[in-house]
Amino acid sequence: MLEAKRLMAEKQYTRAGELLEKLEKAHTNHPLIQFYLGSVYDALGREREAISYYQGALKNKITGVHREEAFIQLGSSLRAIGEYHEAKNVLLTGLKEFPENRALQLFLAMTLYHLGEHKEAMAMLLKIAVAINDDPWIEKYAKAISFYADHLDQTW
Repeated sequence: MLEAKRLMAEKQYTRAGELLEKLEKAHTNHPLIQFYLGSVYDALGREREAISYYQGALKNKITGVHREEAFIQLGSSLRAIGEYHEAKNVLLTGLKEFPENRALQLFLAMTLYHLGEHKEAMAMLLKIAVAINDDPWIEKYAKAISFYADHLDQTW
């Protein structure tokens, strides 16, 4: 597996995929191999093929940071192919386990946009902007921005 990771780091995704496919045949349902195969297919622009590997990694109880990544990458791939409702479900499930993960939140905001849930998407983006800011102007108005994130449709 180390060789496959090295090849991925060198952006040699086709070769890494060939190696991982061999490993997957020898170690069926190994969550880390499934995750890396999904990542390789994603990098090659083959999101539809990546999806089943991410699903397998999650089903087979991948752990740690790779579990977080699997939720992000599965949700992102589903969104990319237009499976917005399924992407939303995956991203929300990921956020139940990893509520502070900003990437999960951002991909969910994009997905909500595609679902026509513009208010929710905008509110989420505003909250993320406040949470990760290092801009003195955003910091100065963080309280107001946070308040308006939950009251976008109100006027006073």
